[in-house]
Amino acid sequence: MDRPLHSVRTRLDDFLAELATLQYRHGAGLARELPVSSLHASFPELSSPDTFVAANEALAKARAKDDPLAVRRLQLLRELLATQVEEALAARPAEAVAALESRATLAVDEQSLGFGEALGRVPHERVRSRRAVLERALGNFLWENRGPYGDRREAALHAVERLGAKDYAALREDVTGVPFAALAEAAARTLARTEDAYRDVLAYVLKKLDPLLRPLPGGDARRHDLQAALQAPWMDELFRREDAWPAVVRWLGEWGLVPNAGGRIRIDDEERPGKSPRPFVVTVRVPEDIRLVLQPRGGMDALGSLLHEMGHAQHRAHVSATLPMELRRLGDAAVTEAHAAVFERLLLSPDWLKRYLGMPTLAARDTTRLAAFQALTVLRRHCAKLSYELSLMTRGPSTERADEYADGQRHALFTEPHPGFFLYDVDPQLYVAHYLRAWALETRLTARLTERFNEDFWRNPQAATWLQGLYARGGMDDAEGLATEVSGTPLALPEAGERLVAILNR
Repeated sequence: MDRPLHSVRTRLDDFLAELATLQYRHGAGLARELPVSSLHASFPELSSPDTFVAANEALAKARAKDDPLAVRRLQLLRELLATQVEEALAARPAEAVAALESRATLAVDEQSLGFGEALGRVPHERVRSRRAVLERALGNFLWENRGPYGDRREAALHAVERLGAKDYAALREDVTGVPFAALAEAAARTLARTEDAYRDVLAYVLKKLDPLLRPLPGGDARRHDLQAALQAPWMDELFRREDAWPAVVRWLGEWGLVPNAGGRIRIDDEERPGKSPRPFVVTVRVPEDIRLVLQPRGGMDALGSLLHEMGHAQHRAHVSATLPMELRRLGDAAVTEAHAAVFERLLLSPDWLKRYLGMPTLAARDTTRLAAFQALTVLRRHCAKLSYELSLMTRGPSTERADEYADGQRHALFTEPHPGFFLYDVDPQLYVAHYLRAWALETRLTARLTERFNEDFWRNPQAATWLQGLYARGGMDDAEGLATEVSGTPLALPEAGERLVAILNR
């Protein structure tokens, strides 16, 4: 075995465990700093272009020998190495961003708020004028401090140079197999096919929030108005904070699962200053040490987020422990996002809502339509983000990109965004593409579950067992192959949008 790859395989599990621990401590409010640069310095072979070259050579040999298992392991390792070259270059800017956000104080109506606190308040602020002040303070702060965020995006372009790729999209397509041009075309078709239904329901939810609110172009609705409307404050009594966790526990129990997966999932639900307001999962060791971090909250969005992250945790906790390290640890991100989305999309089932939250029939029907609108909003937002981020990663983080970002979000959501978010509202490594593919795959998985186990598959332990069989395969699957396996047809992003529109039109 090539020496650089042997070192990587020997130490990769420890590297990922240490990285996950740092991310856990930072997101859980246990540490203000995120010292990733020292971690990369301790594992230099993971961010070395020479190691990436060695992986390329080993992959070519495995393909020549027609060894599918070796090919898959090397494909995943190669993607990780390309990512770590970029992440090592981005380590200092990432630390600067983490420090900036953890120490920032924003002046809001004679009150000082931390960055995370202000960000978390926007969707839940009932008074529109105060939401506007919060959004403006956040957007202006991000604009004035865009330097570290821009440096983080520049690191991706430096990685292209280090790895000898033509451009960033070509590099990520090479290591992931995701056809970005075709996906961008599918995203454009999805926006076109869902626009009428989205605008109709947008007008309705904005009016529910404030009778005077209207979407663009005729109205003056802003992004913060949409964020507040998606919380559906008029339905708060249906989604009480104290009901969410018991409902999820009861459902999992009837399905044959337990929240902590026999001790493999550690649940951190302690209230703590500086803790992320949204739940998240980190994988310290797979499958035996999965961390689910949450702060119990009320509201439909909070329940959806809880279900989503529980889906991530259950997936990772049921990966087979006998798989090779790469197949336990790595994989197509769209696959795990799809498994999480299967859980989150239970909000589209009125019978699930009636059974586990005790909703009346009419309220359950209204909730499913609102949940479909929420999902469609997120889908459209990411469809617009894909083309923007492809441009950003080609042209670089100049201020001209701010108008491009705002134009795309305005066209997709029919609300006015603050352009200051143009470098903040970006995930590394074009992760937006994985979300889009995940939602297309979730459509296929849910259709298969429904076909095989009926519409109430979420009550049938055999359905959970079937999913656990997929979970156990770890990184063996890619989204396209899994979609074809379970449905006989490839991924089709517009179908994910059309499914949501069909629910809105009921």
